[in-house]
Amino acid sequence: MMSGHIIRNILVFALTGCAFTPALASGLVSDTAVEPTTNFEKHDVASDVSASLERFSSHVVTEDLVTSLAFPKAITTVVDKVKATTHTLVVTRDGELVIVDDSGQVSKFSLALDDLYTEGQGGVLDVLIPSQFPASRTVLLSYSKGSEDVNRLAVVKGELSLSSGITNIEPVFEVVQTKDTPVHYGGKLLQLEGSESGQEQGFLVTTGDGFDYREQAQVVSSQLGKVLGFTLAGKPLIKPAFPDNPYVYTLGHRNPQGLVKGPKGQIFMHEHGPDGGDEINLLQKGANYGWPIVTLGKDYSGARISPFSTYPGMTDPIVDWTPSIAPSSMIYYSNKQHPMLADTLLITSLKAQALYAVNTVSNNYVSTKIFDELGERLRDIAVDHEGNLLLLTDGENAKLVKVSPIDD
Repeated sequence: MMSGHIIRNILVFALTGCAFTPALASGLVSDTAVEPTTNFEKHDVASDVSASLERFSSHVVTEDLVTSLAFPKAITTVVDKVKATTHTLVVTRDGELVIVDDSGQVSKFSLALDDLYTEGQGGVLDVLIPSQFPASRTVLLSYSKGSEDVNRLAVVKGELSLSSGITNIEPVFEVVQTKDTPVHYGGKLLQLEGSESGQEQGFLVTTGDGFDYREQAQVVSSQLGKVLGFTLAGKPLIKPAFPDNPYVYTLGHRNPQGLVKGPKGQIFMHEHGPDGGDEINLLQKGANYGWPIVTLGKDYSGARISPFSTYPGMTDPIVDWTPSIAPSSMIYYSNKQHPMLADTLLITSLKAQALYAVNTVSNNYVSTKIFDELGERLRDIAVDHEGNLLLLTDGENAKLVKVSPIDD
């Protein structure tokens, strides 16, 4: 385990531009080191695929499904393939659940979340409907709880009814460490299945570094700056990577957001860098993703955070966005409604106000901006029963927008 003393030395050396001594450098290697196995994004890749994706916006039409949403944070869908219907669920920062059906009918419900803290980047953060729904009506929510001086990330479960909202909310898991900053919570949820979790229902949740506590991302005993694994009973997953800290699935993260599974069970996650260095990582249990030892970004002051853009034993990202785009959420698209997007990661962004597609070209992961017609910060993305895209914009007067192909 890397000590806080070593991590502080790293930051001092990085900010002053000094070199590391061999002894200090050798002490940075994690006990759980894995070798980098992926390639960085190539911005100059000339490919027919990339060129086609850049024309995506000319093939689609948009429709506002809901407007006047106050600070929405996440969306998900309940798709009934038999009835060919979609219910879209939106959770807002301040604890409201909005359900929209195919007819456009909107229902709103309050979420009874204990000690909800909504300052800064806080509030309700994500909602997850496990694959067992509706046989089991259990759903998960993540949110920030506490006060200005003492707050943390929490995960709860409840029972979802499309006619009455989420009720019977109970605690599942809370990050052990508290902080006094209203930012960098993470909070994205993902369900694991079978061999990934080692049990019937296992889940992952991302946690941020709390901004002022970035060194904690390299401290295995801290739950800040991690991806954590847990069950509905709030227990750690079996066969943990770190038996002494069994909730820790991966470490070395700054503010991890989008979290999705690919078609072969691989897990993709993106996260915010500082000024530059936004990235997508391919998660491997027990791996160290480098922050703040490794980053391709700089501090907001312009100071260098670390001299390292890669480091032995720390896993490199598969995509880097510098300058930053502020990625906010992500899906893996595998529908036929938008053929050019088949088998593609789709990423919403806040700062860039655009939708990005990431796919493999010549064995590299390539990012292409494909849609920025809304001219607004994009908070989240989902798919309806037809395969249309559902985009959630950000802010105090946000909206839910359907993106569908233009009829020939």
